[in-house]
Amino acid sequence: MTKMGPGRRTSVKVVTRVVGSALRGVSVDEGLFYSAKFLVQVAQNLLLAALFVIAGASSHAAIGLSSLFVAMLLPELLFGFLGGAIGDRIGPSRAFIAGSALRLAAAGLGVYLAGGAAPAWAIAFIYQSVSQVSAPAELALVRNLRADAPGRAHSVIVAVQYAGQGLGMLALAPAFFFIGGPHMMFAGAAIIFAVLTVVTIVLSARLHGTAAARPQPAREAFSVRHTLAVFREPLAREAVAILAMKSMIAEGIVVAIPLYMKSSPALGHWSLASLLIPGSIGTVAGLAWAASASSDDRARSVMRLSLLGMVVSAFAYAALNYGLTRIPPVGQIAPHADSTLVLALAVAFLLGMALASSVVSARAALTTSAPVGTQSRVFAVQGALSDTLVVVPLMAVGIGGTFAGSGAIFAALGTMGALVLVMLARPSFIPYLGVTEPSEG
Repeated sequence: MTKMGPGRRTSVKVVTRVVGSALRGVSVDEGLFYSAKFLVQVAQNLLLAALFVIAGASSHAAIGLSSLFVAMLLPELLFGFLGGAIGDRIGPSRAFIAGSALRLAAAGLGVYLAGGAAPAWAIAFIYQSVSQVSAPAELALVRNLRADAPGRAHSVIVAVQYAGQGLGMLALAPAFFFIGGPHMMFAGAAIIFAVLTVVTIVLSARLHGTAAARPQPAREAFSVRHTLAVFREPLAREAVAILAMKSMIAEGIVVAIPLYMKSSPALGHWSLASLLIPGSIGTVAGLAWAASASSDDRARSVMRLSLLGMVVSAFAYAALNYGLTRIPPVGQIAPHADSTLVLALAVAFLLGMALASSVVSARAALTTSAPVGTQSRVFAVQGALSDTLVVVPLMAVGIGGTFAGSGAIFAALGTMGALVLVMLARPSFIPYLGVTEPSEG
């Protein structure tokens, strides 16, 4: 396991400060909910780290890792709606308990199977499948806990998730691996999931009698037509488009950044940390800005400005990659620094801010536009749609980038984002997403 670099340490510190500031004055129910979300991320990232260790150590590491990624993606596409429907059928608070207990069972299965004949992808597939019960229900609870300030709640959720990911993947995973390898990593995840299950039981008891515990009729809960009717709301449709574009740009950048670092001498000596630091600060700024997205108009404004920021960032990196701004060195920033490095750091701040604010504002938009009793299904459908919409473009970007370089990847991402911005300005853009109004009668 590698040591935590300066960029990652900065990311964890700034996110921790935001979480501490945002949690001041929250209710007991909110505190329990945010604590549960934190525990989910810590345990989940510890479990995923164990899976990566197993897959990477196999005799066919490339195939093992590829299979692992596919196994993590498929359950949301196959079982996402079913998990959301179960969440609405039994109530989000109860679904949170059920999902936590099932995740505990999956982690326990990992302890039993680790080192045996079962491949990592099989454990990942089981874990991701049972997670579909609680993942959308967790987001559905925001409507019950902070209907007056969904932007603030989702901002705290994202910040808590980042903090949990940092603790689970960067701190606990190396420690547990050193103590006992993958077996101990799975055991640690199981212990944390057990604590999570207790927390969700307490939270559910406190929410008894509220809409969070109210079951929906089976006919409505499992109706695809009834669920898609929610997406007749323009704000909900925009949220799906923004979240899909955010996923595409974020994942496309993961593909492009290594190529970009290799082709940029100014960044070569600084490594990835040179972009992580301003990116982390931008993420915090984005979370703080999007926390104000509590009304429909405000959420729509933040979503569109966030997408604009992603588009500008993508085109800026494309321009920098092709050397359009190279001029003599400026100041004493670094021995080989030039304007490319200065602008790359500034764009990293903008990109971090745009990615964070897009998630918060789009989720807040779904929270306000989806009626109570449909929230779990709506978030489940959104996740499945986002994953489906980005698969083909990402494959094309990856293949094209292999031959044309990172500049082409950034340019392609910027172009797709610009097209979505144009579509958002047209009331008829939604048929491109495949969501149509159900017929009458």
